[in-house]
Amino acid sequence: MPNKTIGLIALLAGLTASELMAGDLTSYANGDVLICFRNGGANDLVVDAGQVSTFTNLAPNQRIPITAYSPGLLQYVSTNSVSWSAFTWFNDGTLFATKARGTNSQSIQTTPWQDNTGGSQANTAGRMGTIPLGAIDEAAYIPPGAGSTPNTSTAVVEADLSSDNPDYVTGESYRDAYLGGYGANFNGTFRGSPEYTTTSTFTKSGAPVRADFYQLTPTPGFGQGKYLGYFELSTNGAMSYVAYPNAIPVIKSISRQGNVNTITYTTGTWGNYILRSTNTVLSATSKTNWPAVITLSTGDVAAHICTDTTTDPMKFYIITAQ
Repeated sequence: MPNKTIGLIALLAGLTASELMAGDLTSYANGDVLICFRNGGANDLVVDAGQVSTFTNLAPNQRIPITAYSPGLLQYVSTNSVSWSAFTWFNDGTLFATKARGTNSQSIQTTPWQDNTGGSQANTAGRMGTIPLGAIDEAAYIPPGAGSTPNTSTAVVEADLSSDNPDYVTGESYRDAYLGGYGANFNGTFRGSPEYTTTSTFTKSGAPVRADFYQLTPTPGFGQGKYLGYFELSTNGAMSYVAYPNAIPVIKSISRQGNVNTITYTTGTWGNYILRSTNTVLSATSKTNWPAVITLSTGDVAAHICTDTTTDPMKFYIITAQ
C-alpha cells in the first residue's frame, strides 16, 4: 500500500497591514488613544496614537505599528522598569483601557475589565482628560524640536511631577493624573491598574510584552468589557497593535517525500498550539489526546512549515490550541 498523508486543509484570506493615523496633542479630541510611559523618575512620555475608531475598524489579526512616537524618544523616559498604558474615553462615560498580561503568560488573554456605572467611569475619564492638557502645557513650554527633547505634535516628553510645577497651567502630568492621592488607578477611580511595568532587564530579554485593550461601556449590571486586541512593546522601544486576535489554527497543506511529511500551517496571534497525529482515524482516544508531534510557532498569521518523520503508511494530523 502506498504511503498516505491525510489532513484537513482550509484557507484564510490574507490581510494587508497599513499604518494608523496619529492624532495631535495640540488639538486633542476625546476618543484619541493616549499611550503613556513613566518610570518614577524625571520624565513621562505622552503619545496621541489617533482616534480609537481606527483601532476598532481594523480586521481581525491585523498588526499595525504605532508611529506616533519613535523608540528614540522613549530613551528620555526609559524602556527598562517603565510603566506604560493605553487608554481613552468618550463623553458618555465609555472607557477604553489596557490590562497587562502576566509575566509568564504573554500568549494568554487576560480576564476582561468589568464595566461600571456611567458616573463612576466619568470620574476616570475626568482624570484621563487632564493628561493631554498637561502635555500641551509642556509642549508650549518646550516647543517641538527645541530644548533637550525632540518633541512632536503627537509625542511629548514631560516632567514627571506637575504639582507646584509652573510648566503646567491647565493640566497635569501622566504620573500625577494616574496616581493622584490614592496612589494608583487614576486616583482610585478605575477598577485596577491599566499599566504594564517592564523588568529592569527588559531590553536584554529578547521578548516583547503585551497588554490587552478593552472597551468598557457604562452599565448598571457590571458586565464584562469588550476585547478589542492588544498592544505589544518590543525590547527596542517600538510598539504595535494587533486587532481582534484569534486562535484558529489551520493546516494549509501536507506533502510527503520518503518518510518525511511536510506540513504547512498557520496558527494565531496568541495561544499555545500543538501538532498532533495518529496512524488510524478510528483511534479510540480523544483527538486532544493524540500524540504530540511538535509545538508550533505562534504570534502571527503567517504560514509556517514543520516536518514529521514517520514510517507509518497512513497519518492523520490535527492542531490543538489553548
